Amino acid sequence: MMRSSKICAHNDYTIAWICALPVEMAAACAMLDERHESLPLQPESHHHSIYVLGRVGPHNVVIACLPSGITGTISAARVVSQMLATFKGLKFGLMVGIGGGAPSAENDIRLGDVVVGKPTGFFGGVIQYDFGKTVQNGRFVRTGMLNKPPEALLTAMSILQARHMMEGHGIASTIQQMIGKYPAMEAQFTCPGVASDRLYEAGYEHPENEPTCSNCEPERLEHREPRPLQLPVIHYGLIASGDQVMKHGATREQLRRELDVLCFEMEAAGLIDSLPFVIIRGISDYADSHKNNHWQGYAAATAAAYAKELMSVIPAAESQDPRSAVDIHETNEALYANVQEWLSPADVQDDLYRHGNECMSGSCDWALNTTEVKSFLATKTENEILRIGGAPGNGKSTLTAFIIHHLIETTNADVLYFFCKGTDENKNHPLQVLRSLLSQLLSKTEESDLYSWVNKVRLQSGQKTAQSFATLSHVFQFALRQDLQKPLLYIAVDALDECQDGPLLASSLITASTLSRGVVKLILTSREDPELLDVFGQYQENRPPLRELIVVPEYVRRPVKAYVQERMYRCKHIGHNALGRIVLKEVSAAADGSWLYARLMMDEIQRLPSAASVQRQLENIPNGLVQLHARIFATMEKSFSPLELRLSQQAFLWVDMLDFVQIGRVHLDREVLDIVFQAENGGEPVFDSMDLARRLCSPLVTFKQVRKESRHGVVFVHQTAAQFVRQCASRRTETGALMTVPRILKPQALKELYRANTAVWYFESCVKSTSMLKDLRDQPSIEGLGRRPGAYFEMAYGLWGAFFLENLPTYLDEDDIEQASILCNRLALFLQSGRCLKWIEMAIIINYDGGFVSLFHNAIRALEASRKMHDSSNSNKKYSFLREYSRVTSQFFADYTYVIYTTGPCDSVSDGVILMPKGFERRPLAVELLSLGKKWSHLYK
Repeated sequence: MMRSSKICAHNDYTIAWICALPVEMAAACAMLDERHESLPLQPESHHHSIYVLGRVGPHNVVIACLPSGITGTISAARVVSQMLATFKGLKFGLMVGIGGGAPSAENDIRLGDVVVGKPTGFFGGVIQYDFGKTVQNGRFVRTGMLNKPPEALLTAMSILQARHMMEGHGIASTIQQMIGKYPAMEAQFTCPGVASDRLYEAGYEHPENEPTCSNCEPERLEHREPRPLQLPVIHYGLIASGDQVMKHGATREQLRRELDVLCFEMEAAGLIDSLPFVIIRGISDYADSHKNNHWQGYAAATAAAYAKELMSVIPAAESQDPRSAVDIHETNEALYANVQEWLSPADVQDDLYRHGNECMSGSCDWALNTTEVKSFLATKTENEILRIGGAPGNGKSTLTAFIIHHLIETTNADVLYFFCKGTDENKNHPLQVLRSLLSQLLSKTEESDLYSWVNKVRLQSGQKTAQSFATLSHVFQFALRQDLQKPLLYIAVDALDECQDGPLLASSLITASTLSRGVVKLILTSREDPELLDVFGQYQENRPPLRELIVVPEYVRRPVKAYVQERMYRCKHIGHNALGRIVLKEVSAAADGSWLYARLMMDEIQRLPSAASVQRQLENIPNGLVQLHARIFATMEKSFSPLELRLSQQAFLWVDMLDFVQIGRVHLDREVLDIVFQAENGGEPVFDSMDLARRLCSPLVTFKQVRKESRHGVVFVHQTAAQFVRQCASRRTETGALMTVPRILKPQALKELYRANTAVWYFESCVKSTSMLKDLRDQPSIEGLGRRPGAYFEMAYGLWGAFFLENLPTYLDEDDIEQASILCNRLALFLQSGRCLKWIEMAIIINYDGGFVSLFHNAIRALEASRKMHDSSNSNKKYSFLREYSRVTSQFFADYTYVIYTTGPCDSVSDGVILMPKGFERRPLAVELLSLGKKWSHLYK
């Protein structure tokens, strides 16, 4: 390390490097390329922290260590808070040190390896495993999750990960250089050797009072194959953080299986939400009772070496942006607009209108006369929860809309509301619920200070739209602690069971209500979900009081019967005769209070052509919604020609779009339907795709007006219909029993492959894609087009969905396997020939301005998936055709990744915009890729 007399200002330091132990601090300081003179503490800093200042690559870094003997999340939070007060130019940080590994069959973690916190599922890279509440039956509910690293760091991680795949990492050489500079570090920071890397069975405890493992039973060691190279491996995934040292193998295993974490540590959860951080841990033990200090020095060195390598790929511009929150001055109007754009709330007014219209006159009045609702509405001075529960399809959403309208019309209170919808990715995640509720709450206040505070959180997040549930939960709690416009606030959230993590959302809302300054009354509805019931169970004897209204058949049989009677009167031939009276009796009895059952059953009866067919339907009337859905599909199949059956199969493959990569639209609309039907119809367009979908898919889908886009979308009529289709994809019921799958839904097991083949037709043969490419060439940006690029995104992600597959289901029958082989062969031919060029060129043009990073991530993911698919094909002889398919896809995406890496994101990334290397014209790839017969990388040597 060069010693320098250079003195920088406090605001010149942009990256924080936090350590918990002196051994970690030593490794961190040894990684500095240049050490700077210390700076005096600023007068307003009321603390006595000591920092090491220096430079790593182009970045000025400030290193801090937690006070000796005081570790954990609280200590880490305090150190970061003090650092931010002193160094106001900090943009993000690295928490670098040692941790306890959680090895598994999937993740062969060994001592000296490095684990890097990376967002996975709902979590942002770190989960605080000991933060939450113990509920009924002793189950622990985690009530918070922590922020993810900023996009600049995530991009740098991906670039570094890709580089390591091709070139290997430089951790070993970096440590050798460190020891060369500091010979005194050799004894403590050199690898102890694989002989001392011992992993015991999780349930085997270290003998008490034994200082070493010399007396531990060797037969209790886990067998692990030697690694071909004795180098540390870098793992990416979730890190578990808590306030206690994890040193119990059985607990480690339990949490690993439950949370899918890779290692344990003690400080990260205290600092993630105060400054954007990446957590890097060298594995020094296995978080069990056999832990010792032998590997701490080497593990600290491997983590520090990775951190240095990571900083080498972070462009200087990312950390040297001169802007800070105090430099930005906005008018109130702009401030409000920026905050609302950051929240990007879902449209909830349409949902309230739709569910309100489903409420027949007088059909929900019964609720106002129940003891639970009357008491809940009568109390105006105390926080309360009204939980409305019941079976699927019994009208909970309609009842919620009725109560909301009643509150708006009869009280002076503010009402916030949200209707969760499992089939809509804009309305099925806790994050979207809090975005909307917070947006509504802010719109009801004129308090600019609250907006300013939220705006500071927005600026600190560095995100265009809010992405952290933990951050929004904290903001929502803070907002409720302020003086609101009105002393009474109602918050209604419907269908918590359709939210991806309903228990987390319920806990967050209940906690926020208990912290409020005014009176907050919650109305929360759900099915009788066990995890949700556990969350509510803890409040039955505590504040806030919980009132429960279970919508049982007795409450709604009469309104449902009235609905059936009204529908029957519309049936021209049976409305006023004896058969109609039988229909009324039988359908009302079978519905047993289920609005959804009554509606679907009457839809079926209205479609029947004769009295005899109505009588046959009544003689075998389905028992419950699952049987009813199966009956509806069976009835549809009987009336279809072979072509209509195939068209219906295709439509149902595309209706549920939740498993797509986010594309900004979650319903199946006319543009996509046109292509889906045309591809299946031999390339010939149909007259009207919406009318055809209505004929082929009703009554299980409905047609939704998308107000912002002035178009209609096809969606499932109810969550239960979507669940039935997904069960058919897995070929099993909710209880795990094998189920008979309707022919219409048999392709669901291979949904990704079928979708991808539709996309292949679009890119190969569809005139719309040809026209779109011509327009893109003439006007090389989406903004220049002035319109959305047709169905490009749906088709592109239809392709990616197949390329992300790591294996095929094990339950496929011979017909499925034959069809899968045909579909995979078509995809392989598409990639091996010049037919994929249109897709490649459109992707390059559309993603050129700021989208290459996503394109790069997709290619990396597809490459990893193809290799896993090849491994799985070797273990299943029935799927031998996957070997050739995975070979083709692996070669294709290895080359594709190289091309993108060479021409784009690995050269320079600044504010999400890819800067091409000198000498390359705009969008050069599409021309070069004409030479597909060669390995693409040869083109760039």
